Amino acid sequence: MKISTSQYFKTMNDQMTTQQGKISKLQSQLSLGKKQVTPSTDVKATTKALKLTQVITQQRDDIANLQSVNAGYREEEAAMISMVDMIRRMQDIAVAASSETYNADDLTTFAIEVEGYMDDIRGLANSRDSNGHFMFSGTKVTTLPFTKQADGTVVYNGNQTEPKLELDTGYKLPLSISGKKLAGVIERKNALGVVTSRVDMFKVMQDFLAALKADNKVAVQTGGEELRTVSNNLGANLVDNGLRQSLVTERRDIGEDKILIYEGLLSDAQDVDYAKSITQLSSDMLALEAAQSTFAKVSQLSIFNFLR
Repeated sequence: MKISTSQYFKTMNDQMTTQQGKISKLQSQLSLGKKQVTPSTDVKATTKALKLTQVITQQRDDIANLQSVNAGYREEEAAMISMVDMIRRMQDIAVAASSETYNADDLTTFAIEVEGYMDDIRGLANSRDSNGHFMFSGTKVTTLPFTKQADGTVVYNGNQTEPKLELDTGYKLPLSISGKKLAGVIERKNALGVVTSRVDMFKVMQDFLAALKADNKVAVQTGGEELRTVSNNLGANLVDNGLRQSLVTERRDIGEDKILIYEGLLSDAQDVDYAKSITQLSSDMLALEAAQSTFAKVSQLSIFNFLR
């Protein structure tokens, strides 16, 4: 088969152009550190990289949200720990005041102390989080949870629905407890053990204060027993808070592990293997040089070179 000079020149030129294109692509990849210099370079790999990037971004957003949630948990925990400390001090007062060691004047002094604790506990129950929302008002986050009435009664203005954060997996993470759960339910029974009423911690403290002011040692002792129930309820809420903090830590660790996995997949999809690419670049450049040398020699050949 005969090959014309023009056909030969075209074939050689096409081969060298292709080789130069491969070298140019490799040089661009090495300079950027990415396999896909432009999206059109490898549409499938680019699409995969975009999806992985979106997943990584979502995981990072979830971790940021979890860190914010955990900060709220710590604020909630600190408030309840302070409440427990004051309730326990009131229990100590109940034990002391129900004995014969202290007289009516002493109980009046105790009453002043207890009244201060009551105001402090109500203030803690009306705490706001870092976003300015009330922590213990349920989903009514802009409503003051507990207000004191003229007769000393404390009224809850929130609801029992606890706000939740939905993560990318569809899991809903509770953000805080409601004021109803915080205040608890204390059952009051008669001598036959029949429940006559249900009250919360604020009513318990109010009645305990009234017993101190009235120098009613029996009622003071009863108040001490009810304060123990209040303390137990707050302790249970603290345990629940601790479990939620542990859950957040676990979810955050899972999210960070996922990011490492997805970043590895993303690196495989878009990052250049420098050792492999440099070797390939050297090979392609040698091939191009060989082709150019051959073309130069062949293009200079003429039939007159063989005529003597």
